[in-house]
Amino acid sequence: MKRYKTLEDAQIELIELLEEEGEFRGSIEELAERLSVKPENIKPLLQLMKSAGDIVYEEIEDELIIRPATFIPLLPPTPTEEQKEEIEKKLSEGYRLIASSYMGGVQSRELRQAMGKRIIVFFRNGSRLEGRLKGFDRFTLKMRNYRGNILVYKHAISTIVYKT
Repeated sequence: MKRYKTLEDAQIELIELLEEEGEFRGSIEELAERLSVKPENIKPLLQLMKSAGDIVYEEIEDELIIRPATFIPLLPPTPTEEQKEEIEKKLSEGYRLIASSYMGGVQSRELRQAMGKRIIVFFRNGSRLEGRLKGFDRFTLKMRNYRGNILVYKHAISTIVYKT
């Protein structure tokens, strides 16, 4: 019996597919096969990802055309001098840089590697937050620390580090 992935896993896999190939063209059945999900789950998955702003897609007869959504970045966040010094110190201690204003773009591969690990988030306003990365999407990070679950908006972040 074939084992199917969860919609969350399929979502991550579709993002990776689009990162590698730029777009997907094919039938619902072909996409379902590539993502290892049931064909009836494809349309809800696409609608979810479209509403989240991750993809744009269209159906022309029996063919799907799926592309990553493009967006115009806002003012790039820059770390303060204090944050730059602390980041350099953390990197010398063996931490790894996930995302920073001087790296550009969304670092989804790095965030997937950091899932479940302790991360340090440095904010544009000079504050910082430590906790475990529980999930992420295009606009937010879900973290957990001693205060409980925390939703962090990415536009407020200058840099993220974690220890490998």
